[in-house]
Amino acid sequence: MDDDHDDGCDRGGPLRTEADRLLQAKYHQMERDRNKRNRLSRIVDVLDDVAPQHRPRPHHLTEVASFYGVHPRAVVTVLRRHREEFESDGWRENDPHGRCGDYWPDEAVVRAGLLLERSAVADQLRHLLGQGKLPLVYSLSDTRINQCQRLYRKAMTVVGDVHDLSPDELWHSLQQTDRYELMALVVALAALIDDETPSPGRWLRGLSTPTGKRKDGSIRRGLALLIPVRQNTDERRQPRPGAALDSASTRAVAQ
Repeated sequence: MDDDHDDGCDRGGPLRTEADRLLQAKYHQMERDRNKRNRLSRIVDVLDDVAPQHRPRPHHLTEVASFYGVHPRAVVTVLRRHREEFESDGWRENDPHGRCGDYWPDEAVVRAGLLLERSAVADQLRHLLGQGKLPLVYSLSDTRINQCQRLYRKAMTVVGDVHDLSPDELWHSLQQTDRYELMALVVALAALIDDETPSPGRWLRGLSTPTGKRKDGSIRRGLALLIPVRQNTDERRQPRPGAALDSASTRAVAQ
């Protein structure tokens, strides 16, 4: 009977110890996550980088929800779960400036972005703070198929323009295209090329062949005739992950 009791303790003891260990690990992870949010929420200038259509910074719950493109209930949920954190940021249930409703300082708005789910703006904020990649969404809906049909026509127009317009005209036209459409055009044009076709760069070679000479041109020379040298004004890339952290560090050093 004693042996049976001892066996039971042996079986139960390690299980309780493992459960305690997992609980403790979860607690420490939550503390690390909270400390990270405490640090990142101070980088309030990131709000200007993600503001939809350059809206002013929000300071009330409904404004925060609109800023992140979510239902107010989503903001209420993260506020309820992490109320102490938001209060440490300066969140107040009553606006100290006399407006109806609560008050959200910039730090609390950043923290909300770190916690909110299903928000493209929050995804962008976390990306700039080095806390994740931007999610990519694909769709075969009728609307999306129609958009891709227009993209195909645009890509074929670019193909024609490369052959018919001067390089200056084509480049100036592309400079008016937003970053997303440029990336989409690159993928569309690359997909239109059969990589098993012999001599896919034949036209570029012909373009770069010196007039009146029998010497063959080259693909790279042809591209050099079509694509101007990069200028500082040509920066259209998506900021890399954590870009806001670098900006914050630079400002801190300057101060």
